[in-house]
Amino acid sequence: MIRTSMFALFTAASLLVACKGGDGGTSGAKATEGGKPAAVKLAKLGLQVDIAGEANVGDGIGDGSVMIQGGAVGALQVEAAKAPQTLEDAKSDASMFNGKNVKEEKLADGWLLTYDNSGSAGANFFVASSRTIGGKNYKCSTTVSDASQQAAAAAACKSLRP
Repeated sequence: MIRTSMFALFTAASLLVACKGGDGGTSGAKATEGGKPAAVKLAKLGLQVDIAGEANVGDGIGDGSVMIQGGAVGALQVEAAKAPQTLEDAKSDASMFNGKNVKEEKLADGWLLTYDNSGSAGANFFVASSRTIGGKNYKCSTTVSDASQQAAAAAACKSLRP
């Protein structure tokens, strides 16, 4: 019950932020022809990310965060973090959501975790990543309803760079 409420709250907050928009950076960025990912600037964070298709960038949930919305990635949040999240904490979150198909990937500057579950809202596909880029900590995450969006969001999180 608590997990379902937490998911519903996160979804509602994401939609509220999505409707609000903001000045997180480039709005309406488009990928190159052929569906290949293209660089989208996240001016608020001083980063860029590769996204396929159209993407809108606006304010995320909380200070120092942006929300990237697009068909390929759903609603992907990238935020500055005071300290890097540990992979163990992310695995604990996956366990709390009864995560299945848990896959972790060590990155040169952090890690990426993907998992999925099924609940009252249907299938959910999670992406969580913690990166240290240019001496600053960043968190990149989303929950989507499609495995292809999960794969695209994971690729986007791995593409973050100055």
